[in-house]
Amino acid sequence: MNAAIIGMGPHGKRVAKVLSEFPGVALDAVVDMRPEALDDGDISASTARMAGADELWKAPCPELVCITTNGPSHAELAVSAMRAGAKYVLVEKPMATSLEECDLMVRTAEECGVRLAVDHLRRKAPVNIWVRETVASGRWGALRSISIQRPGIGLGCLGTHSFDMILDMSGQSARRVTAWVDEPVGRNPRGEQFVDPGGLVVLEMESGCRGIVSQIEDGAGPASIEIDLTAARIRMDEKIGTVELVERDLSVKPGPGRPPKYTVVEPPDGITAKTDLFQMLHGVIDELIGDGPMECSADRGVETIEMLVGAYLSHRRGNIPIELPITSQEDRAVWLPVT
Repeated sequence: MNAAIIGMGPHGKRVAKVLSEFPGVALDAVVDMRPEALDDGDISASTARMAGADELWKAPCPELVCITTNGPSHAELAVSAMRAGAKYVLVEKPMATSLEECDLMVRTAEECGVRLAVDHLRRKAPVNIWVRETVASGRWGALRSISIQRPGIGLGCLGTHSFDMILDMSGQSARRVTAWVDEPVGRNPRGEQFVDPGGLVVLEMESGCRGIVSQIEDGAGPASIEIDLTAARIRMDEKIGTVELVERDLSVKPGPGRPPKYTVVEPPDGITAKTDLFQMLHGVIDELIGDGPMECSADRGVETIEMLVGAYLSHRRGNIPIELPITSQEDRAVWLPVT
């Protein structure tokens, strides 16, 4: 299978390294408008280096196209790749910068028979898989809330990871979003054309449980996650790698002289909150080029953009709750220059 990468920033280079691990995949071309980005000694001399994607569409399009550019270019590049003949397309998150763009991407994938995935790679983290499966098993009772705090930019760039983790761990879709979007703290490091501040987003999920995303542009961090259920609490720190699990014995009914009974439980061997980007990315690409169902599907990507757009609509309308899914064509056309 021939492959191409569009966007040779830090994540594009990670994708190149992971593709080299697949014996049946050859990296045919890399694309970036910056000459210095194409000067990477780890890329084979036989790999074509192109300054623009138009060059890629002129030749027979590679079967696999990985798009690792900034958000506003994702939709146009993905649609062009699919129409040029790509059969597998991986788009970095955020999937797009409006729901209208997402609709076009999904529709084009269906028309062209393309497998389209969004790089929500934390779905492949062993700790997230463990949480997802154990929550679904009922061992920890009913889910009540998932709270995720991250430092840095922004609700589009990093916040969509948090939105997708809440979807993944809860196994539910969001039905309502209320939000407060911050003013940008400083100039976006990716360029003045991008505006992607932090904010506070409250999601009401299908069962009534809540997802809370606190994206703090100038926060100290490190990123942390807390999951509260009726019979357990899990706290995770991605920097340190700690996973703290406390289970509650629901057979003990608290009352005078009867305090709740808690037990500290060690997570399974090998479960840590630290993430391995290369391992997770390998899992996403392996799933994409296979023929089974995809966890990192375009549908999941659309849901995260729906939460993002809903958050901005809530903020702009006085922090009122916004019902999901968003059906108004005017609202689906709202465009956000996020990274």
